[in-house]
Amino acid sequence: MDNTSLLNSSLTQTMDYAAPILFAALGGVMSENAGVFNIALEGIMRFAAFFGVWGAYISGTPWIGLLWGIGIGIVIGSLHAYITVKWAGDQIVSGVAINVMSMGIITYLLELIFKTTGYSPPVPYFGSSVNRIHIVFIENIPFLGAFSNLTILVWFAIILTVLMHFMLYRTVFGLRIRSVGENPYAAETLGINVVRIKWFAVIMGSIFAAFGGMALSLGTLSSFTNAMANGKGFIGLAAMIFGKWTPFGAMAASLLFASAQVIQLLLQVAASGFAKLIPLGFYLALPYILTIGALIGVVGRAVPPAADGEPYKKE
Repeated sequence: MDNTSLLNSSLTQTMDYAAPILFAALGGVMSENAGVFNIALEGIMRFAAFFGVWGAYISGTPWIGLLWGIGIGIVIGSLHAYITVKWAGDQIVSGVAINVMSMGIITYLLELIFKTTGYSPPVPYFGSSVNRIHIVFIENIPFLGAFSNLTILVWFAIILTVLMHFMLYRTVFGLRIRSVGENPYAAETLGINVVRIKWFAVIMGSIFAAFGGMALSLGTLSSFTNAMANGKGFIGLAAMIFGKWTPFGAMAASLLFASAQVIQLLLQVAASGFAKLIPLGFYLALPYILTIGALIGVVGRAVPPAADGEPYKKE
């Protein structure tokens, strides 16, 4: 493989790995800009990853699986909003409960439906060659060639980032979302329906996280494994913080964390000499080490929306 092909394939792989993290991060950006902390991103990704595969398994098409994943994202998002917005419940407790619930319920459903404890059968998925978007005329161009063979979910993650940035910072509705996250009581005096904005943001954030789960099970893989989402939701939270609660910042952080995963794969393949003496566990932990290191660099400087995580009770 020549240098151009290696570069482009590595960048393509980086974007494949970044998509689930980016979707989760965008889900957090949407929810937390409206003042609702959502630590349940990991659990939502797990629910959607399973239901997406289940839908694809029954229907024979990943598109139906996509609808199933969106549906469960709406259900779980509504549950989180019901607890945290309607009843002003503790947002951390609600998120942790959803994460724990996802472990038990999905393990049970995996055994019940697929008669296995570890993984589902393979299903049609977006990562197959027939479901990738091929742009032939740029495939041999350095850097641009990385965009010549992406899945539809990766393209959607990129487009969603641009649309969310425009919505949050260039529209009146986006201004209302951010004002609710900064000072909901002041927003209420201006006639903004704070409760409705929070419900919308939490549910939309949950849908975005659901896309992250399906980017794993129907994007990079073609099945569900019981280890999903394997910390990607929490890395998405880290990417949101590192990106300072902005869509483009979240994208940059997601690409940074995903690049560590690609680097560890390249190091395992190309390791020679002293590098072979390094335990395999170090290479596997490299993405998480980079995540922790990145957060250490921004803790104390990254400022969330002023009312993020604070229960709101209508006056």
